[in-house]
Amino acid sequence: MNPKFKHRMEYGAFQAVYQLTRLLSRGGLLAVGRGLGVFVWRVVRFRRTVILENLHAAFPEKNEAWIQATALDFYRNLGMTLVEFLASGHRSRADLVSNVVIEGEEHITALVAQGRGALFISGHLGNFELMLPRAAVQGYSVYGIVKRQSNRLIDEFYNGIRAREGVGIIHTGGSFPKILKAIAGGGMVGIMGDQDAGKRGHFVEFMGRSASVNLGPATVAAKAGCPLLMVFVTRQPDYSHVMKVLPAIEVDPAWNHETAVRKLTEIHTARLEEAVREAPAMYYWVHRRWKTQPPPVANTEKAVDE
Repeated sequence: MNPKFKHRMEYGAFQAVYQLTRLLSRGGLLAVGRGLGVFVWRVVRFRRTVILENLHAAFPEKNEAWIQATALDFYRNLGMTLVEFLASGHRSRADLVSNVVIEGEEHITALVAQGRGALFISGHLGNFELMLPRAAVQGYSVYGIVKRQSNRLIDEFYNGIRAREGVGIIHTGGSFPKILKAIAGGGMVGIMGDQDAGKRGHFVEFMGRSASVNLGPATVAAKAGCPLLMVFVTRQPDYSHVMKVLPAIEVDPAWNHETAVRKLTEIHTARLEEAVREAPAMYYWVHRRWKTQPPPVANTEKAVDE
């Protein structure tokens, strides 16, 4: 199939689903999302084994009933997050303000008052896609690091939404200088800090297991001399969201570059773990976060002749 024709077909199907979301109230849309999550859990069983294994490993003290209930809640939250994302093109600024309450905003305003930029660092927890739009409608200068999608039509559609809501776009690939420029201008750049980083990452204990953590966020902070602001968006019992901003993680002037990168990585990973333990059903358990493990330690002991 011609790639351009294929992309137009995909975009047409996408637009059909998008238009359907316009017909539902927010409550109806979220009900569809929860139903979709239950269907995937019980029938499709998408990565069900991976999710259960991850939950058992992260929470060995919990019984099977808790594990099963948390996994089901995860699927429900994932379904609601998916439909919220699909419907994001027709949300209003008023919707964002009323449905996403900011806690800890003083940590942002303190930096803005000093004319300082920062990295907004988050993880795959809750509806993380709401972080930058909510900050943008609050009046902050924010930027998202975006990977270009193979389907240009869908890519342009969502980048258009981001732009209308005030989120600046920094495309991956040669993005480092642009990130530093945005921060130097007092901007807040959003970045995810919990992807598996392969053998080149820094190994840190996360949820009881060694995980390879990308050094990128800490490297940017050390290079720019800017703080890390950890931000998590979690769903509440009434299905609204709270965007929680934690106190800034600053670079200690006494640290050299290597020490700063290592310590900042360890600190933001520890804070993510705290957030996950507070809302375990909202973490993205489907990804293989722990797939890369450190190499085995070689046994350097020499045999002693008897």
